[in-house]
Amino acid sequence: MDQFLKGQVSVLSIFPPSVGRDVAVAVVKPLAAGLGNPGTRSLLRTDWQVKWTMEVLCYGLTLPSNRDTVKLCVDVYTDWMMALVSQKSSTPPPISRDPNLYVQRILRHLYILFLPRSGQVSPVYLSLCQQVLSSVQSLARESSVISSETWQALLHFLLRINHTLLAPPTPAGGLSDLSVAVLLEVWLLACSRCFPCRSLWQTFRQMFSSWRHQPAVVEQWSQVAAGLTSRLLPQMFGPSFPPFKVPDEDASLVPPDMEGERISHTWFKFLHLFSNPVDLIGPAAGSSLDEDVQLPGIFFRAMRSVSDLVDAFLGVTERTSEQTEHLLPNTELGARSQSRDRLPSQGFSVSRSPFRDRLPSYGFSRPRSGSAPPSPVNFPTTPEAPPIKSFSSSCKQQTPSSPHHWKSSSRLPSSCPPLSSAPQCPTHPLRCNMDSLLHLFGSWLFEAALITSGKRADVTVMSDQWAAGRAEACGTLCRIFTCKKTAENIQSVYLSRFYLVLLRSLQDACPPVLVSVLLNSTRLFCCDLRGVNLLLPSFVSVLETVLLDRDLIRFKGLVSPVDLRRSSIFILLSLMPLPVQLGPAQIQNSVDLMMGCEDATAGDVLSFKPRLRSLLIGALQTETDTCNIQLLLAAMLNVVHDSAAAEAPPPSPDPGQSRRSDYRNQEVQFRATSGTSRTSTPTTQSEAAVLWVHVVRLLTQRLTSQWRNDPAVCLSALEVLGGLAKVEVQVEASERRRAVGSVCTYIVFQCGRPPPLHSRDLHSIIVAAFCCLNIWLTQNPVLLHQQECLLEVLEIVELGISGSRSRQDQNVVWKDDKDLNPASLRVKEAAEATLSCIMQVSGVGPDPSLRDNALMLDDSSLKRSRYFVLEGSVILATLEPTPDQPDQEPSPSLLVILRGPSGHHSWTLQLHLLPKDGRDIQTQAALVPRQPRISAEDAGRRRSINHQLVPERMERVPSVRADQSIPPLIRTGPAEDQQQLDHLRVTLKTQQEIEAQPRLSGHLVAMATCRPPSPVSCFQVTRLFLSHLGLLTPESVKDPGVNSMQPALLSLDPSLPGFSDSLRRLDQLPSRNSDCAFVFYMRAGQKTPREILGNVDKKTSISGPFLDFLSSLGCPEEVGGACRSELGDVLGDSGGGVFDGRRFVLKFADALTEITFIVPSSHTYTDWLKSYEEAEHAAASSSNQKRAETRPSEDIRSCQSVSSFFRSDSKLLIVWVDLFEDIEKFPLTDLLLETRAQIETGSSNIQLIFIHPLKTGLFRICFHGNASTKLGLVVPLVNGMVTSRRSLGFLLTEMASNCSRRCRLDSDSAPPPQVRRKHLINDIILYYKSRCSEPAFYTALFQL
Repeated sequence: MDQFLKGQVSVLSIFPPSVGRDVAVAVVKPLAAGLGNPGTRSLLRTDWQVKWTMEVLCYGLTLPSNRDTVKLCVDVYTDWMMALVSQKSSTPPPISRDPNLYVQRILRHLYILFLPRSGQVSPVYLSLCQQVLSSVQSLARESSVISSETWQALLHFLLRINHTLLAPPTPAGGLSDLSVAVLLEVWLLACSRCFPCRSLWQTFRQMFSSWRHQPAVVEQWSQVAAGLTSRLLPQMFGPSFPPFKVPDEDASLVPPDMEGERISHTWFKFLHLFSNPVDLIGPAAGSSLDEDVQLPGIFFRAMRSVSDLVDAFLGVTERTSEQTEHLLPNTELGARSQSRDRLPSQGFSVSRSPFRDRLPSYGFSRPRSGSAPPSPVNFPTTPEAPPIKSFSSSCKQQTPSSPHHWKSSSRLPSSCPPLSSAPQCPTHPLRCNMDSLLHLFGSWLFEAALITSGKRADVTVMSDQWAAGRAEACGTLCRIFTCKKTAENIQSVYLSRFYLVLLRSLQDACPPVLVSVLLNSTRLFCCDLRGVNLLLPSFVSVLETVLLDRDLIRFKGLVSPVDLRRSSIFILLSLMPLPVQLGPAQIQNSVDLMMGCEDATAGDVLSFKPRLRSLLIGALQTETDTCNIQLLLAAMLNVVHDSAAAEAPPPSPDPGQSRRSDYRNQEVQFRATSGTSRTSTPTTQSEAAVLWVHVVRLLTQRLTSQWRNDPAVCLSALEVLGGLAKVEVQVEASERRRAVGSVCTYIVFQCGRPPPLHSRDLHSIIVAAFCCLNIWLTQNPVLLHQQECLLEVLEIVELGISGSRSRQDQNVVWKDDKDLNPASLRVKEAAEATLSCIMQVSGVGPDPSLRDNALMLDDSSLKRSRYFVLEGSVILATLEPTPDQPDQEPSPSLLVILRGPSGHHSWTLQLHLLPKDGRDIQTQAALVPRQPRISAEDAGRRRSINHQLVPERMERVPSVRADQSIPPLIRTGPAEDQQQLDHLRVTLKTQQEIEAQPRLSGHLVAMATCRPPSPVSCFQVTRLFLSHLGLLTPESVKDPGVNSMQPALLSLDPSLPGFSDSLRRLDQLPSRNSDCAFVFYMRAGQKTPREILGNVDKKTSISGPFLDFLSSLGCPEEVGGACRSELGDVLGDSGGGVFDGRRFVLKFADALTEITFIVPSSHTYTDWLKSYEEAEHAAASSSNQKRAETRPSEDIRSCQSVSSFFRSDSKLLIVWVDLFEDIEKFPLTDLLLETRAQIETGSSNIQLIFIHPLKTGLFRICFHGNASTKLGLVVPLVNGMVTSRRSLGFLLTEMASNCSRRCRLDSDSAPPPQVRRKHLINDIILYYKSRCSEPAFYTALFQL
């Protein structure tokens, strides 16, 4: 300082103060008077005159600041400095000739103004300092002739005044913000125009480290670092890298002309100006401030700035989180930084990529009071009592005061969707390596995260005030390590230090640190970090403290409990499959590892399985948020199925045959119990069975109590219950019976809501409940043999169809007296589908193998067939087959095909007078009675036959009471029929007289031998069949012209044109929910569609687990219809491309669902892509032509894969990715060119499920959708979930089915299959019904 001022002390200082003051006043006033007049010339003309005057001005700056002399001196000097910008007449000529030299001397003089003096905080003094700083700022901005020496003088001047203001341990005055801002801006300008020398940078760094205790310093440094980073990233990673969004005032600090290496050099040197923020803690800070107030907030702001820079290098554009100024000391930092000072990030906005994970703006639903308390759940044996009893007390508290309260869809999260779920920050695939980031920021972050250990442990200021900065450091480290690329290796030293940080943070249980770790570790266990399983015990303990605590009082005010629980749930989702997958793998105790014990206790990962299951069930009992409950429900199905699959024996060659045999065994066991409600089950149950019972009981109990007013949770719970019904475990039939009863109870409650509360969402939930009921009935057909269960289900069906039940309490209403008033048409159709499911053979769907000849649609069969309509809803086709052999015994035979809303079914009927089993084959001659032998004396005489079994006179037989059961006609007939009865008596009497005449005459009557008639060859079987069904009655065959009502039996005219085509369209309509999904394989680094589609052409281009995955989706089926069970025979050398739809597909089918999985190959799509390119070129040349006219040709569109995809209600794409980062590069728009117009209009509904294999053998799921459903997440696969190979295929088929079902629930243009068939049947009846009278109808029956 003294050397800087050497030779700059005015000569007037040796005179008495009055002399110097008078001289300064006398000299300054004339100079200042000419500053404002443009035409005034300066009084100073020579160099010695200017130098003498500057001696006077230098002395004038030392006068008290409240005098006008100091202000005039500042005005003169600031005006002369502008000579580097523009020449003025009031500027002395010597200064105009060499402005750089004089400006350097002026700056040394102006430094005197900033020296400590009395009245330093006066407004006049502050305004003078601001004037000088503003002039220096303008000079650096506007001048283009500043020499390197002047730049160094400017920087030295700013460094000195800032050191004077900021270095003292006392709070800086109001100039701190401006002085630091001017210094940093001028320094950046110097880096752009005249880069400072190395010694100047070292001086800057040394001084800057002594200013860090001032809040303005860390704030201004953060802004400059952010501005430089926003300019550095495009230079390093290219224009495609997401820009780092900073405020405009921060971005404007960096000169626009700074480019190239100067940007990187300036950024690196500015980054290290602040040095290690941990030095703020302890004596190194060198401040006597109240550290409990200032330094913790500064430390947090510095760590937050480092965290922002790390996010920028990871590709995160902007972070959003709730303000947390209350966590910081009551300093001016919180007010200054405003939204900058916040707790570790809870969510992030994303860049332009459509496939980024994002924290959706989940609306927080109001927590329901009185949720069940968390309790540990053990699985020793099956519970003896249903959970409804054990939760009876809590249910009374949980039931809302209004039983009919219903959450409308507007209260649900507006962006709660299928593409959503991971609260982890999104990153860019072009991000730098993790080792590079750790080289830059690792030392600061590791030390900040461990400030309570090691050499810092003796510091007394280790209270919770520093926890915010430490939490920011821990959260940043978690984000760095969880953003590791798939094939990237992180140095072991960094991994070990990171694990030490997490173990220490989780052990200390500091609330802010725990919050930061949990919010930023949602992907920690699914990114293939080496040795990450060492953290399993610590994380499980922390998750128990968060998920099993309803109130979370420890974390109150730090973060939203919903966000904290959601992050914990995502971590739990990634932990659930580990125990079963790793099994006996040993894991060391984390506490022993931190203590350095060589003999650390070890345990296997499998021991954590019951603990994690208890945690999952306890979390579901405690959780109240809608989205969080849906995530837990998805985890439930994953865990239960994984456990059951792990315990299941190896699969049989024919899974369908094995499943049918299991059903028969269940039915036999049920019948052996003589009507009891329990099947004979083993005395000990497996863990999977016990877990299944607990989960089903918990879900059904909550569904009928706490969750029944939340539509999103109810829908997810019903989907999970439907999935649990398909899990094969050996449990008592009473458990499955209880689940069906709970679903029925739920339907009754929802249908019984008051009419004002009925809405489309409510009816969608009821329809979903009926679908769930169908799944349980088809998967457990033995339940239909229980009379109580069957009656309950039929009552629910009656409720859905008619709107009320006939049996209510003690009152019984006949069905003929009821009015049909269903809740809605959709509910009625869903109930009819359930009724059809009950009436069909349980577990067996319509036979898809029937062909045109079997359906009687060929020309020969069509001419000989008769078609009728039963009750206006079923088309009955009859055909009398011809005998296969000429000598075959003729018998009435009939081939019958019924086409209805539930599908088509065929029967072959044959009429026999005697039972087919156990009868001998008799000829027609055997049926003729033999002629008895006649004696000689009776030869020539013939006798009448005397029937011995019939009495001669009926009057002699005594009457009994049974004879009176049939009343005489005289009593039953009306009075007006007596004349007819009298006429009948006369006729009978005449008949008796005629019959008695041969006996009275005494002559013998020759009677011929009775022989049977010749066999009948024409039976008119159709008439017999209809008659036996009771359809040939006057009431059922009314003439439509007489009564407008549809007759019960109506004939169709097959001779009309188009009849066979209409029947073929009806037969092609599926009777089950028919969906389609595409499966792609994406190798590392691929970007174009041709590369991706070519992978499945050869087996060498794919990985082995991919083929196992394909085999778990379904069975190979030939497009023509023949199904093959052996996948290897179909594959050959193909990598799955054989299932591209040209010849084979993968088909999954059960009684209710049919899913076609297609693996597109380059052979399928080459012509399609080429045709689209031509069509697109044609559209560009003719803008007025419609897009539909330039689409690919119909022969390409008719390909099995393309047509199936576009007919499906939802478009689902399953992508297997070798590198998780390649999700960003998936060419969706190029692979689905046909839907580009739909995407632009937002009318398409495409979901994508990305599957990434992990080194542990597990699979990481990433789910994306282009639109969110208003009823919450689709389960069971959610974004961020980890699943095993055993459950992957099952969960994917469930996800495909649920996605399609959600789309049908949300859409008015996607009716169920039975409704589509019903509409087409009505159209066929309308166009092809026979216009004939009743006599003509009967005549046609006899003309067969």
